[in-house]
Amino acid sequence: MRLGGYIALVLGLACACRGWAGEKADEHTITYKSGISYDSNYFADTNRLSAISLRAGFGLTGKITLEGAELRYSLEQEEVRLPRYRFANEHNTIASLGLTRRFSEKLEWALELRGTRSDAGDIFLHLPEENIGYRQLDHKLEASSQLGILALGGKNKLTASLASLMKGEARFRPAYFIPTRLEANEALLSLKAEHERPLAGGEAGITIAYDRILVPEGQREKYERFPAQTLRGSLAYGYRFSNRLAVLAEAGLTSISGDEISDKVKRTRPYLRAEAELKATDSIAFGVGFSQDYALFDPDDPIAEFHRRWQFVVKSRLAEKVGLDLALQQVHKDWIYYNYDTSERRLVATLSFDTGKNSKLEVEFNRLLHDERDTDLAYDGSSVTSRFSGTF
Repeated sequence: MRLGGYIALVLGLACACRGWAGEKADEHTITYKSGISYDSNYFADTNRLSAISLRAGFGLTGKITLEGAELRYSLEQEEVRLPRYRFANEHNTIASLGLTRRFSEKLEWALELRGTRSDAGDIFLHLPEENIGYRQLDHKLEASSQLGILALGGKNKLTASLASLMKGEARFRPAYFIPTRLEANEALLSLKAEHERPLAGGEAGITIAYDRILVPEGQREKYERFPAQTLRGSLAYGYRFSNRLAVLAEAGLTSISGDEISDKVKRTRPYLRAEAELKATDSIAFGVGFSQDYALFDPDDPIAEFHRRWQFVVKSRLAEKVGLDLALQQVHKDWIYYNYDTSERRLVATLSFDTGKNSKLEVEFNRLLHDERDTDLAYDGSSVTSRFSGTF
């Protein structure tokens, strides 16, 4: 089904269910947003091309209560304009439909469908007198199903999901080259089993997860994108010491396999996740986190990457309607196919103002440092963004 048909299905089902639900309809909300940004390195590469971008978006979200079930839907359209680089304009459409069905106090089932249509552009070649860009129409379809069961002294979840990314041909601007496919299509199959139960005043859990990346056989060698699979098992424990401090720790093993993976690659590695949140006062809170795991879906490497992520967050309330958030993030990426690694450091500072009537104004500063083993490929960039958003 094309995305247009999927959108029609979402709206049709939502309207039909609204009529069926009658007075039971819970909520229907219209969202809007607009913004302007200046970025010193808009395309995030060594060309370091600066640009001003204009963004606007509208959306419709809703939740409908049916007898024994709940239906959720959303539809969002976003437009991005770059006056200086029109080949990079964006037209993005996202539609989703979710259904939750409670069969009993101990059994619940959920289904979610999501479709994304992205018509966007990027830089292909930067010349002293001219920039050659390209546009690409991509589609992403996602489906997931989850079964929740209260048994064995705790909560149990079985989840299956499939995400399919279909890449379009690159259409060059100016049209010096014929339309050409640059990337392979791919799909990610995920299966997960989780069990959580109370333990020593906190919550303990065990997770087994299997992920498999699928690539059409005829596109693997041509576009250097190869299938692989990962298997993870982990134990987790979370504890809330008071209303102000909560911690979570998870550890286990994660392993990758695939025909194109070199014997020199360390296939089994520790899986780690640690998080802590501290509410120091009523107006300031801190968060810190670390995680490491394989990333299979749409990486820069032809197979996969192993990511190590650090994050430190400060959320503060400067006044009744003024907030300031700071985030420091770092990710280190080990490439699996190539003997290579990259890293990124990012600082994000967001000042927000509650402007009333379910709306807010945000001013954000974003600083990116991208490092590579080959220093000639390293780059940096800064952006300043003003956003206005709300609902009615």
